[in-house]
Amino acid sequence: MTTSLILHTILALLLLIIPFGALYVLDRPTIRPLAIALIRGIIQLLVFALIVWGVYRINNAWVNIIWFLAMAVWGGVMVVRKCRLSIKDYLLPASAGVFVGAIVVGLWLLVAVLPVDAITARWFIPVMTVLLGHSATMLVRGLSNFVTMLQRNRAQYDFLLGNGTSPWRALTPFIRTSLLSILSPTIANLSVLALATLPLLFCGMLLGGFSPINAFAVMLYSIVGCIASSVLSLGITLILTKNIIRK
Repeated sequence: MTTSLILHTILALLLLIIPFGALYVLDRPTIRPLAIALIRGIIQLLVFALIVWGVYRINNAWVNIIWFLAMAVWGGVMVVRKCRLSIKDYLLPASAGVFVGAIVVGLWLLVAVLPVDAITARWFIPVMTVLLGHSATMLVRGLSNFVTMLQRNRAQYDFLLGNGTSPWRALTPFIRTSLLSILSPTIANLSVLALATLPLLFCGMLLGGFSPINAFAVMLYSIVGCIASSVLSLGITLILTKNIIRK
């Protein structure tokens, strides 16, 4: 880390005077939670950056796979915790769902869609990180909704089974609700993304050397890939939870 980078970081952090100043005037009790959240987020981002820096330096396919597997397991842990489910029962399905959803879609993007000559860490890590993050976030919505609806309407599920309906047929209403819980926010937020988040990413890619048309294409691929990986992750997770559901 150079002195110039440290100086620029300090100058960037000075911008926090604006939100903290506003809270000091209008709502002082919120200052502490915001400060704690910022410090925690900065530390997590720094740790992640150091790990990625190491993977970049090594640039080995096996190291990339081990990193991806570890991230998938960590994503599964976060999903189960946020859904307040049993780690013992749901960690494997959630981790496998995130892993399979991201790896299948990610490899399709890297091999068939993006102009990548070789799957190096430079391409593998950004693509997989975006897919993993989105898949895990959406899986929290989908899995939580599925489990909640099934618990509330367990009698309906048992009734359908008792009348000879197959287990998957009996679960169809709950799976449909779970699927809509991850697709509906995505549909609703796409217009917001076009006005807020996406221009920031677009500018970031321009600063990274992409031409405007290439930046547009990569962002389009990312959006489509995130939607596909989130649906695939949910499907894999629900398939693997079949035995847990029937207990």
